[in-house]
Amino acid sequence: MALIEVKDIYKIYQNEEVSVPALQKISFSIKEGEFVAIMGPSGSGKSTLLHILGFLDKPSKGIYLFEGKNVNDYSENEIARMRNEKIGFVFQSFNLLSRATVFENVKLPLFYSNKKESEWNNIAKREIKAVELSLRENHEPSQLSGGEKQRVAIARALVNNPPILFADEPTGNLDSKSGKMIMEIMEKLNRKDGRTVILITHDQNIADYANRIIKIRDGMIESDTSKNDAKKQF
Repeated sequence: MALIEVKDIYKIYQNEEVSVPALQKISFSIKEGEFVAIMGPSGSGKSTLLHILGFLDKPSKGIYLFEGKNVNDYSENEIARMRNEKIGFVFQSFNLLSRATVFENVKLPLFYSNKKESEWNNIAKREIKAVELSLRENHEPSQLSGGEKQRVAIARALVNNPPILFADEPTGNLDSKSGKMIMEIMEKLNRKDGRTVILITHDQNIADYANRIIKIRDGMIESDTSKNDAKKQF
């Protein structure tokens, strides 16, 4: 059974009397443990697709199955619980609380989890250590480099131990050295921990870290390439 399966997904935005299609007839499945890059130029619809896959938005039409269940059958409470327990998000802009320390930023998602409060500090410290920022845990974001901020964002995304990590242009605001470090962390999370990683990027060098690349153009799938399979053209 696929972890994620989308069938004929459309996303249409209504602008006054004009319908603007952001996604059209999107169909694919992702298995547990895959590392998938969704790649395309600006405006291609890739971030819209990620928001749908991550339960931040809903398709206009089509079917989205998560763990074999139609997402339309989940209640709002179930959707909120899955976003917190099943999925970790990493964004290009980091989305850190500016007046909170590294430790406080990483710990934040645990307030909404079912984990025991007595364990929160140890969990946060473990994830901070995993991204090699233990010496920075009392620093605020303004005292960190861009690469360090993104590592904090990754640690925060992992504190609830979600099986899926979504990353939207995670290296977009970083220099090449910091970007390489972030992608090596992503690669390790997939290969060593077996975590499913779904990455949004416009950069071929970043996409090449993935085992599979789905290219989107004008809201439609252009190709689906696996390192182990022949290329599928749409």
